[in-house]
Amino acid sequence: MARKFKIGSHTYPDILVINIACQKADYWMAFKINEVLPFNLRRTRDLEVIHPSGNIKLNYALFYYYNSDSRNSCYLIANHHPEGKLFPLQKTSDYIFLINGKVPETDRQRVLNRIKKIPMVLTAYFQDPGSIKTLQDVISDLEVHLIGQISKIA
Repeated sequence: MARKFKIGSHTYPDILVINIACQKADYWMAFKINEVLPFNLRRTRDLEVIHPSGNIKLNYALFYYYNSDSRNSCYLIANHHPEGKLFPLQKTSDYIFLINGKVPETDRQRVLNRIKKIPMVLTAYFQDPGSIKTLQDVISDLEVHLIGQISKIA
């Protein structure tokens, strides 16, 4: 009997993805998230991603926070660049907010509700991480990006 393998099927039980639609600047969005949640998002060097159509490097604004108590990494990533979106299928999302780590269900809903209450946020909603085809690539890029920044400091 032949075995069947599903290629490209990923489940991400420890990743929370929130799409945010807001026309305000990235630094304003990070500031407001820091106000309504117990986070301390800080701007880091832009995330460089190679565009799928060629060898063009695109830069996306990136804010990062690591919570040592819960061992969660939090990322606020701008989804816009004049040459293309980081997550092309999330056309209405201006920002992608990722939490990498275990987040209890009650805290997930609290995070979403607080983001939704930020003035000028048009909408915010959960995205199933498994439905984002390029998520694994972006997470790998984020890890390499942050390791590169740490090595420059040390």
